[in-house]
Amino acid sequence: MKDLQRLVRVITELKQRQYPLLELKGVNENSSKENIFFRYVKKGIVNSDDEAAELLYDTKSDDDRYRMLKSRLKQKMLNHLYFLDFTGKGFSQFVAAKQECLQLLHLGSISRTTGERKIAKNLYHKAHTIADRFEFTREKITALEELYAIMSLNCQPHVFEQLIDEMKEARELYIKEEEAREIYFRFKMLLVKSVNSRKKTIDDVVGVIEKLAAIWKETNSANVFNYYYSMRLFYMEMIGQFEEAVPFIEEILSGKYQGKKLNVKRIDEAHLIYSLQYAFLRSKQFEKGFALTEENKNLFDPHDNNWFAFKSQHFLLAVHSKNYKLAFDTINEVFENKKFITLNKRMEEDWKLYNAYLHFAYSGNFLMRSFNFTKFVEEMPHYSKDKEGHNVAILILQFLFYVERGDIDSLVYRRDALKKYMDNHFKENFSYRTRTFFKLLNIVVENSLDLKKINQKSKYLLNKLDENQIVGSAYQEIEIIPYEHLWDLLINMIKYEKVGVH
Repeated sequence: MKDLQRLVRVITELKQRQYPLLELKGVNENSSKENIFFRYVKKGIVNSDDEAAELLYDTKSDDDRYRMLKSRLKQKMLNHLYFLDFTGKGFSQFVAAKQECLQLLHLGSISRTTGERKIAKNLYHKAHTIADRFEFTREKITALEELYAIMSLNCQPHVFEQLIDEMKEARELYIKEEEAREIYFRFKMLLVKSVNSRKKTIDDVVGVIEKLAAIWKETNSANVFNYYYSMRLFYMEMIGQFEEAVPFIEEILSGKYQGKKLNVKRIDEAHLIYSLQYAFLRSKQFEKGFALTEENKNLFDPHDNNWFAFKSQHFLLAVHSKNYKLAFDTINEVFENKKFITLNKRMEEDWKLYNAYLHFAYSGNFLMRSFNFTKFVEEMPHYSKDKEGHNVAILILQFLFYVERGDIDSLVYRRDALKKYMDNHFKENFSYRTRTFFKLLNIVVENSLDLKKINQKSKYLLNKLDENQIVGSAYQEIEIIPYEHLWDLLINMIKYEKVGVH
């Protein structure tokens, strides 16, 4: 009861004049302007400052009343960040634990500032327990620093010395963890920055992985192990070692690695399952991929973006194994998910691209829904470095579209666009498979859809395409339907005189 009495006193003396949060239950005539504004934004009633200012004050967005209201609303929404729920909803267990730990440290700091040393001590003890269990070294150090300061004020030298010894050990570990952290993020940056940067860096990654492995063996730290396995897995995907990635991921998921027990509380199971699903896809172990997907379908919340990533791999497994009925069912499930309309533009474009490709593989039975296929394939994409793989998939799709229509003039124009794109981008930025497939498409144009000539002149390139089955992720390409099958579809369009139907 004494703690409650102290908290009542602190809150009563230092409370803010106005309630610092929004009332989210509903809006009525007594609701504040902030609540009304929040509802307008949430419901999509206003989409710009001018619209909001006109509706709320019948004025322009530079009106001081509106600017102050917007500032107050933003601050109240920031206050709500303290009360977000990170349990479930696609967040790993350790994410929720990290937020709880940080909140306890913050509350402890407030309690100390207001003179409530006893309450602060209890809060720091709880933060220390969580930090120790989940190996949050930085937060553990903060808790220990605050606790030994309190023990000093309480004149408890024995406990003080214990805390000092523990903190020294934690600080030594933290230095090693920060070394690993710096190495990891520096090379991760260089590997994703650009294709040119990746090529300059990729040969150094083996040494980086060995360095991270050495630090982990020295410290047995969960933080260092996460940097090590993430970098190694990223490298394996980059160079196409998907078969080797499978046992690597499975060993980590078992809770042990090289005979050492792992802190399973710090293993991001969802991320590893996704990576294993991807490895099965790229190594053509489709049945294992389907079994993994079925076994872990409840691990991903349909209201979370991770679910869409999980379903993306499920869709690609279906398409690559030519199970088009399953691909159709999967994409149908995605479009029917109410969360779909809230996806970022890139994810939404990817799903629409999957949709369009499935049009060719599942022709005649596929409902295109609200997707305007003709508009999609006819619009030229905007080329940018971060979307080159996406652009290649669009260019190939456009080409197939005009082959199906038998539109030679458009194919010639598209061939010239492809040639320009190849000259500007393909020499360094794309895999041998993609460059080979674009050369095959050029044969189609050069021979004006003459099937006999196309078959004769494409044999060499088809053999070369077949020799290069697995490509690493370094090129960030989207081979939605394997090029071999796309070629078969293209030939069948010509062979069975489907061209010119649309």
